[in-house]
Amino acid sequence: MRCAGRVAVTIGLILSAPAAAETLWVEGIFAATAREASYLPTIGVDPLTGPVGEEVGIAIERQLQALDGSDVPHPRLVPPSLRPDGMLTGATDIAVDDNDYVETRERCVEKKEDKCVRRAKYRVRCTRRSVTLRVDLQLVRRRDGRTVYAGPKTRNDSGWWCEDSGSPVDVGLTASSLGESIAREVRGDLAPHRERYKVRVQEDRKALPHGLADRFRQAVRLTRTDQAAACGSFAEIDRQSPDHGSTVFNLALCAEAERRYALAGDLYARARVFAPQAGSEVSKGLGRVRSLAAGAEDVRRMAAL
Repeated sequence: MRCAGRVAVTIGLILSAPAAAETLWVEGIFAATAREASYLPTIGVDPLTGPVGEEVGIAIERQLQALDGSDVPHPRLVPPSLRPDGMLTGATDIAVDDNDYVETRERCVEKKEDKCVRRAKYRVRCTRRSVTLRVDLQLVRRRDGRTVYAGPKTRNDSGWWCEDSGSPVDVGLTASSLGESIAREVRGDLAPHRERYKVRVQEDRKALPHGLADRFRQAVRLTRTDQAAACGSFAEIDRQSPDHGSTVFNLALCAEAERRYALAGDLYARARVFAPQAGSEVSKGLGRVRSLAAGAEDVRRMAAL
């Protein structure tokens, strides 16, 4: 088997992209967080209990309905009366924590010729309010009664006001905003999603022979205008000087853009060895290609249902 780092990138599959400095554009479908739940053809949402249960339930329904405008296969939201394949239930709870404190101010108490010549300190009472929303959810598959998705979702926000400034934090409005955030997360848990994003290429050309170092620099610049040509240059540099860390990383990113996720994973794994300075970016890349590979598999599976 040929070494993964020496496999030439299939240039024709690289996505065309607008100019972007030292980055590659990538597009793909990420798997749902709860993959088994995402296979359900239909989902219903029972009214959630608790102080903001109805509001959060409506927000979740709205997010699931928005999936109908996507070209990615996903569970359809249907009314509970139609006996959906999965039923989402849950409960909400709100915790409000007020902490009083005192702040010191200064004000002018004496002026001469429009200039302050004496200032005095005074104290004002203030309050910091923290609002925490917790939503416990459970999705049960109807055919066997099995729970395919469950867990708590928690969001928190806080604000302050004083007797001379600001206004009290509105618990209802804050809880509504937190509920919308949770609903968006639930949408990502239950359905794959398409995403277009850019990732910065590695630019360190140390350890490359002088001529190849110049070609590497040109390839990096070429990412601004022609991804396919840039990836082709990185592949040629790798053939002439294998195991150069930045080149291997950039080839992994090229393979990710091609949707060749197995190859991208192999190359990112090699980059972890030969490009230790890019450790965090390598870890992110490995995480992305795992989710992208799962997403591609799930789309094929759901399309066949």
